[in-house]
Amino acid sequence: MPRPFAVGMDREPKTAVIRGVDLGTVEPTPQRGPTRMSSSNQPPAQNQPYPLPVPGPAPVKTGKRGNGLGIAALIVGGFALVGAFIPILNYIAGFVGLVGLVLGSTIVSAIAIVLSIILAITYTAGFAGLVSDAVKTTKAESSAAAIKEVSVVYEVNGTATDASIVYSTYTAGTNGTEQATGQALPFIKELTVTAGSDTDFTAFSLIATNGAEDTGSVSCKITVDGDVVAEQTSTGAYASVSCSASGVDGLTENK
Repeated sequence: MPRPFAVGMDREPKTAVIRGVDLGTVEPTPQRGPTRMSSSNQPPAQNQPYPLPVPGPAPVKTGKRGNGLGIAALIVGGFALVGAFIPILNYIAGFVGLVGLVLGSTIVSAIAIVLSIILAITYTAGFAGLVSDAVKTTKAESSAAAIKEVSVVYEVNGTATDASIVYSTYTAGTNGTEQATGQALPFIKELTVTAGSDTDFTAFSLIATNGAEDTGSVSCKITVDGDVVAEQTSTGAYASVSCSASGVDGLTENK
């Protein structure tokens, strides 16, 4: 069993020699205190390797840029989704959805794009239907106004037995003229004509002339829808009278 080192022992200088080389005199190291042996009575191990350092956790990326793009994509996609339900705005919602799709909001933007396409077609069809109905209604109203019928009465009164009469009617874009000669009075001609639309021009004319042997009076009169719109009287051989009226929508004025 080895002896424990005592304090102050082996203080004399010694000469160290390694493989025949004189390293000089080595002074003994003073002992600061008693050296204790381990419980296994073995000297402490020398030149033990230090344990390797344990690597720390890898740095975690903050991802601020990714989060910013994600929030922007979500906002853009939500705007596109809401805009898809608004008429007219839904036409550009699809393009906004594409922007959101590029930024990364796949689901919301994809739904917005699909809805904008479907609703754009739906709204367009609805608008086209409304316009078509409005046009049909306008045409129906115009047709109803166009088929309005007006009663026109041409009258020539007097004592002539050889009168000459000419009457003409212009309404709804059509013109008609009739003539009667050697006509004994009175003369009455009643017509039913179409008045046309509110802007359709109408005109009525009546001319009567006594014969050479007719020395009495002669008169003309035009009645439209029960209203006398023109009348005139003349006397003597070859006496002539002229009545005319014009207006719109069957309404006439004396001329």
